[in-house]
Amino acid sequence: MRANHARWIVLGALVAGAGATAALWPARTEATGGPPSLAELADRAVLAETEAERDDAILGLRAHDRDGLEALRRNFGGAIAALRRGEEDDPRLRHAIDRVSGQRDGHASGLYWHTDLGAARREAARTGRPILSLRLLGRLDEELSCANSRYFRIVLYSDPAVARTLSEQFVLHWSSERPAPRIEIDMGDGRRIVRTITGNSAHYVLDAQGRPVDAIVGLYAPDHFREVLGEAAGRWRECADDEDRAACLGRAHRSAERAMRVAWGGARGRAPTLPPFAGALRSLPSRDGAGAAPSAAAAMPLTLSKASVETPALNAVRPGDRGARAAPPEPDWNRLAAVRGHGVAPLSAATRALLRLKTGRDDVDDLAVELARSAAADGERNELLFRHAVHGWFAARDASTRDFEALNARVYAELMLTPASDPWLGLRAEGGLYDAVEIAR
Repeated sequence: MRANHARWIVLGALVAGAGATAALWPARTEATGGPPSLAELADRAVLAETEAERDDAILGLRAHDRDGLEALRRNFGGAIAALRRGEEDDPRLRHAIDRVSGQRDGHASGLYWHTDLGAARREAARTGRPILSLRLLGRLDEELSCANSRYFRIVLYSDPAVARTLSEQFVLHWSSERPAPRIEIDMGDGRRIVRTITGNSAHYVLDAQGRPVDAIVGLYAPDHFREVLGEAAGRWRECADDEDRAACLGRAHRSAERAMRVAWGGARGRAPTLPPFAGALRSLPSRDGAGAAPSAAAAMPLTLSKASVETPALNAVRPGDRGARAAPPEPDWNRLAAVRGHGVAPLSAATRALLRLKTGRDDVDDLAVELARSAAADGERNELLFRHAVHGWFAARDASTRDFEALNARVYAELMLTPASDPWLGLRAEGGLYDAVEIAR
């Protein structure tokens, strides 16, 4: 931290709203004889009096990519450390970091995300790294992105080991599939409860040309996520210089598909109550329904963690939905996680600190345990439900695996049951109980 940083923080706190802070900026800029330095922009992004001044400075820092984020870290290192410990909240500092880093809760992860794929590709070519591209509903730098991406921010990106893997081995990029649908409860007295409803997210591993190498759909426990990332990066390295890249990736994914079956057999040896591999696949929710847009009630159970928080709201939106199905019996995913070595590891101290900051609760131990259990179960289920299908597509050298947007379209349509062709994301019920409300056309 710079020597005079404490003075600036105290000054900003004392004169906020009095106009004195803003008056300092022109004098500091004129003294340098040119445009503001990154250090000055970092100060302005947090301490300037008006929102417009702060936003201008944030845009200036974002234009400098990682250097802009580093300027914030240098100027506000002590305050960021306090945020990471969950000890105090500074909304202006959090907002600045979120927008410059490209990620809500960016103070907890320390990650920098591109929102321009071309820029990510250039950095990937320069650094010799693959791209990890997140596709989500909404924006990663806003609180109310889809539930899946919110869990990514809390459970995965805040974990120091995951963040280190992401920052050292990948170039990060995110893009929005569509806005995240929200449901609002108006209490009638000015208070409102706003939450997102439905929608999933996926990470894609791409090469420097933006071509797909792998797709990782849904939430995982941190250690399991790092393992899957390592496998995907291995396929990227294996096939990077192969003259027939598609054939190389096909072999790699076919091998992964076989390994998945072998691993399931080994798990059954230690947990005989698990069904055979083919039986486990049949136990998953049906993905049929070609023609009509899939119901959100069919898509909702595909992700365990977010389904538990979104299903009540969905039931309110689509009462008596005929698209709803009774959930089929499923394997004990937590038992599978345990026997495969992906058991419920405690969430990191950094993650628990973020939970304290976001919940306002001092004791988050029980919540952390439940999140860890849910993420572990989700990861095992996602491997069988989603990754098995992705391996099959690559092994068959399907045309969709050659293009990022084509692969993403297939993932959302066939795996997540939220095709781009349905503007209502399965939330508009043509059947079900009539609720006596006129339907807007």
